[in-house]
Amino acid sequence: MIFKTVHLKELYPVLDRNGADPRLEVMVQEVHKPQYADQKRPSVLLCPGGGYGGTWTGEGQPVAFDYLAAGCNCFVLHYSVKPHVFPQAILEMACAVDYIVTNAEEFCGDPEKTAILGFSAGGHAAASYCTLRNDPEVLKYIPEPKPVQAAILCYPVISAEPPTHMGSFKNLTGKTELTAEDIEHFSLEKHVDPELTPKTFIWAASDDGAVNPVNSMRYAAALGEKKIPYELHIFPSGGHGITTCKHGLVPHPESDAMKYNSVWCNLAVRWLRSVFDF
Repeated sequence: MIFKTVHLKELYPVLDRNGADPRLEVMVQEVHKPQYADQKRPSVLLCPGGGYGGTWTGEGQPVAFDYLAAGCNCFVLHYSVKPHVFPQAILEMACAVDYIVTNAEEFCGDPEKTAILGFSAGGHAAASYCTLRNDPEVLKYIPEPKPVQAAILCYPVISAEPPTHMGSFKNLTGKTELTAEDIEHFSLEKHVDPELTPKTFIWAASDDGAVNPVNSMRYAAALGEKKIPYELHIFPSGGHGITTCKHGLVPHPESDAMKYNSVWCNLAVRWLRSVFDF
């Protein structure tokens, strides 16, 4: 097992802004038999949530282990949050994707099969990379951000229009009140683009009191309008922040709701297999 932490600013000096220190946790199964060396694996870049005020570890490594077991290389990005503001997080994602693709051979990875996965505000960050990575504020620092070929969004923040998690947008922008231009800019359902936005898997719970599942539905509708394939699951209950729905991550993993919702990862892996054919 290759397990190491990379401080991205040491490899990408453009990220060394205002004290930012994004960390990329590399989790890759080593190849132990030569006959498997030519079986290139897809990669998954995980972006934990935390309202752009932190990155919760419960939405990082515990999730990565499920994707490792499915045959993926995993990378958990602890991106910069408040007081760092847009476009810092997207710049860090661009560098993380570049690191994954550039080092694909070392990790027995397929450079053309990279998925981005995000939870809550990390879902907004991941979807931002899929819709806003060609924003002038991004291209000013990284002229050619590399694409991803699939996205998995877990109870994501998507829209800056109500109903939403306004705290995420205040942290993202550093503003106490958003302008109409801010709301338009950071409402990602308005920026879905077939040239940027990949096939997407989305899931949420209908009783999510922190991030209304309308966010997921709006993004799915935008994908449909642009004829971008997607899969959407709205579970009947479960709330917010339930990650893998397993012991140590949710208060009642034995509950019917958590047992029911825990299938999301298997569903997402099955979907990813269909997209990447691995």
